[in-house]
Amino acid sequence: MRKPLHFHLFLIFTLLALVLPGCGRGKKETKHPAPVVTAKAEVKDAPYVLATVGTIKAAVSVNIKSRFAANIKKVHFVEGSLVKAGQVLFTIDPAVNALTEQQAGATYQRDRADYEQLERDLARYKALADQGVISREQYEEKHTATVRARNAMRASGAGASIARQTLSYNTITSPIDGRIGATLFNEGSFVKDKDDILAVVNTTTPLEVSFSLPERYLAELRRQYTQGTLTVEAAPPGMEAHPEIGQLTFMDNQVESGTGAIRLKARFENPEGRLWPGQFVTVGLVLKTIKDAVLVPSNAIQTGPVGTFVFVIKDGHAEMRPVQVSVRVHDSIIVEKGLSGGEVVVTEGHLRLYPGAAVMEAEDKGKAPGKDTGGKPAAEPAPAARTGNATANASGDKADQSAK
Repeated sequence: MRKPLHFHLFLIFTLLALVLPGCGRGKKETKHPAPVVTAKAEVKDAPYVLATVGTIKAAVSVNIKSRFAANIKKVHFVEGSLVKAGQVLFTIDPAVNALTEQQAGATYQRDRADYEQLERDLARYKALADQGVISREQYEEKHTATVRARNAMRASGAGASIARQTLSYNTITSPIDGRIGATLFNEGSFVKDKDDILAVVNTTTPLEVSFSLPERYLAELRRQYTQGTLTVEAAPPGMEAHPEIGQLTFMDNQVESGTGAIRLKARFENPEGRLWPGQFVTVGLVLKTIKDAVLVPSNAIQTGPVGTFVFVIKDGHAEMRPVQVSVRVHDSIIVEKGLSGGEVVVTEGHLRLYPGAAVMEAEDKGKAPGKDTGGKPAAEPAPAARTGNATANASGDKADQSAK
C-alpha cells in the first residue's frame, strides 16, 4: 500500500526539526559593547539665566519730514550712511519762501524808517512844547504816533524773523547722530503733505532690546532688580557664543493681562555695531548665580516615560539614572537631583543603550554610532536658549524650562 504524499512531507519536516538545532550547538552568542561618547558632570558656579526672544530698537528714532508742501530740490546724503547732527539731508525748493522773506524784510525796513523819523520829530516837538511854541496836546499826539510806529516796527520785525525761520526750513538737517535709511522722495518729487516721511534716522549706539518674561518670575525679578543692576545678554543669529552685554533699564509697572508676561527693556552700547534696529535676537537675563551647580552637556539629558534621565557609565556598563533638571547654561544643563559631580554620563550613542549594557568609548567622538538618541532629548537646543537658560511657558514645570 503506497503512503500518501502528506505523510512523506511530515517525515521530512520532522527530520529537519531534529537536525537543524544541532547545527548551531557549540557556537556561543556574543554581544559587542556599544560605542558611546561621554562627558563628566562638572560642579561650578553657574548663572541662572532666563532666556527668551527680543527685538532690537533704536534708542532714538527720528522721522525726517518737510514742514510744508514743496518740491524736493536736492538730496544730500547716501542712503544707509552714517549722518551727524546738523548735517544737511534735503533742500526744498525755496522760491515762495524766499519771496515771502524778502517781503517781510522790506516791510520791517519801512516801519523802522517811519519810527526813526517820528522819533526825531518827537524830540523837536518836545523842545517846542517846552518853549510854549506848540500846545501840550500837539506834543502828546506826536508822542502817541511815535509809540504806534515803534510797535508797528516790532511787529514787522517779528514777521521778518518768522519769514527767515520759515526760509531756513527749506534746508532739512539731521537732528541726531545716527544711520539714515532709504529716501522715500527722490529729487524733483513733490511733497504734498507735511506729514509725509522723507527718511528715518536711527541711532545705532546705543540700542535698546525689548523682551518679555512670564509673570512667575516677577517676584524674584523685582527682588534682584532692587538690589542692583541686572546683566542682560543679546545675540543675533549665528553669534550666540559671543553675545553683547547690556544692562536692564526698564521693567513695566503692570503684567499684560492678555499674555501674562511682563515687558522689559535693556540698553546695549553696541560699540561694534553687531546689533541692528528691528532685528530679532536671543536674550538672556542673568537673574542670579547658582553656587556649586552640577552641569552636564544638554545632549546627555534624555526623556522617557517616567521623566528625564541620563545614562551613567560605571565599570564599563550603562546605568539608567533618573534626574531632575533645572535650567540651561549655554550648552549645558543644571541637574538638581540624581547626579553628583565627577560622574561620567553618555552624551552620544544612546540608541543602543539599555540598563546594564556594555559600552566602550568611541574612537571618533564626532561620529559615534547611535548619535541619533533613542530617547527624545529633554533639552533640545532652541533658538531662545542658545545664550542661556531656556524660559518655560507659563504652564511648564522645571523639566519644561530646560526643554525650551
